[in-house]
Amino acid sequence: MTIRNFLFFVLVATVMAGCAAIGYRLPEEPPGLVSNERAEELVRSIDPAAQGFTSWQEYIPAYEASLRYARTRPPTETCFSRPWLRLTWGQLVMTLEELIAALPYADADPAILARHFAWFRIQPGTLLTGYYEPLLRCSLTPRPGYPHPLYGKPPEVDQGAAMPHRDAIDHGDALAGRGLEIAWCDDLTDIFFLHVQGSGRIILPDGAYRNVLYAGTNKHPYVSVGKVLVEEGWSSKEEMSMQKIRALFAEHPERVRGWLAHNPKYIFFRLADDGPFGASGAKLTPYVSVASDRSFIPNGLPMALVAQLPEAPGLEPTVLHGMVTAQDTGTMDGNHLDFFTGFGEKAAARAGTMRDRAAVYFPVSRRALGL
Repeated sequence: MTIRNFLFFVLVATVMAGCAAIGYRLPEEPPGLVSNERAEELVRSIDPAAQGFTSWQEYIPAYEASLRYARTRPPTETCFSRPWLRLTWGQLVMTLEELIAALPYADADPAILARHFAWFRIQPGTLLTGYYEPLLRCSLTPRPGYPHPLYGKPPEVDQGAAMPHRDAIDHGDALAGRGLEIAWCDDLTDIFFLHVQGSGRIILPDGAYRNVLYAGTNKHPYVSVGKVLVEEGWSSKEEMSMQKIRALFAEHPERVRGWLAHNPKYIFFRLADDGPFGASGAKLTPYVSVASDRSFIPNGLPMALVAQLPEAPGLEPTVLHGMVTAQDTGTMDGNHLDFFTGFGEKAAARAGTMRDRAAVYFPVSRRALGL
């Protein structure tokens, strides 16, 4: 994906408040290999039902997609390096192959995942945010009520040419009349949130849906609108969220252009019949796919995630013990995961308030480690 996570960086100071609200504390462990007893405790705590699954086997399609990506990488090249572990792509491939083979047996015996895999704790204090697939009302042809174009990628982007900034595109017709429009939408705020999330869906006047996928950017630097609103006194850090930004835009439509102009970065899109897809090429799975800083957590890495999912409209707070896999990237920096919540109002509500710390673990095949 693209720039979504900087909406939340102003909220880091409050990330532990949610856990305290439901009396939950993350395990206090150093990074590195965990004991066999702790590994068994971890895998027995995982609950596929909390991610909408009825069986461990339902994780398999996501892990098969991660395996396809890992197989494209040089097997002897390092994909993960810490003082306590160096992991190659070949070892990650072996881990995914064996994990996929073991999952059908985990319903009856989850401890199989502790016997056949060594488990490692990622650096404590992982920041967990969320992203989702927004819905926009659009037309594929110009028509009254749909004044705002979505643009495809101009060919000169790949040639390194200087590109106009956001305000020139949105309000100066800098790209108009070139046949780059892929759709026309009814709401500029919805387009902004599509840019933040990086992909989404559009519903057409006849009720049909299309996917809108990330195609590139104008290469301008990103500036967080959320940070601007906090710095200008429109919101506190604690209150800032996607919902807060949307509310401020609705309350002060005369200021929206100026607020958006602070961020010169612009995202280009393409229409598709399927999606969304992560940077690894995998189709994203709600509550399983996560985005990461690939220099910290490589695409394809399977992980166990222990985290609170916050209260949101229509949703109770809950502590998730689940399996995930890195299949996307964005502007995360270091120990930060972005959790894909899927499509729809509940997905948007959950993602928009997600800003907490998580405990993250990952398995490695004992055979791959020579154990």
